[in-house]
Amino acid sequence: MGGVFQGQTNLARMPGEYNFWVDAPAARAVLRSGAPLRFVGLDVTQQVRLTRQHAAEMLSGGGRFGRYAGEMTLAWIDTTAKRYPGDPEAARSCAMHDPLAAAAVSRPDLLTWAPAHADVITSDEVGRGVAVADLLTSEGAPAANAQIATAVDVDAFLDYLLDRIRSI
Repeated sequence: MGGVFQGQTNLARMPGEYNFWVDAPAARAVLRSGAPLRFVGLDVTQQVRLTRQHAAEMLSGGGRFGRYAGEMTLAWIDTTAKRYPGDPEAARSCAMHDPLAAAAVSRPDLLTWAPAHADVITSDEVGRGVAVADLLTSEGAPAANAQIATAVDVDAFLDYLLDRIRSI
């Protein structure tokens, strides 16, 4: 989980996605490593949100962990609502950033992938941590160095996640 490849954070204090912003040189080293890479960026993870209704389902239909996950989901929604009072979505739901990235390992079919040439701005200037992705659509495009998620089957992912939580 890292980067924003088809959008931006719209936060002046942190223009790049947190993982890329906090250590842009490390993100760049990974992107330039030559290793096979897949990224699920903030632009895709923001599409997958647990609601208060999902939390209620976990509380009532899960085992011990399901109840705990439901309680923590409600607590996190309350926290983000206070932290982002100007965002009405924050009071209703919370994004599943890392869970979606983890699910991409066992269920890559939940996401749509595209080859890209990705890099990250490493300067301490205003753009630090901003990911730049060339989706290789033009003549003379650079070689792909990663696969990036461009979309997610939201309903299928939420079913998968909630089923896993209920099983524990």
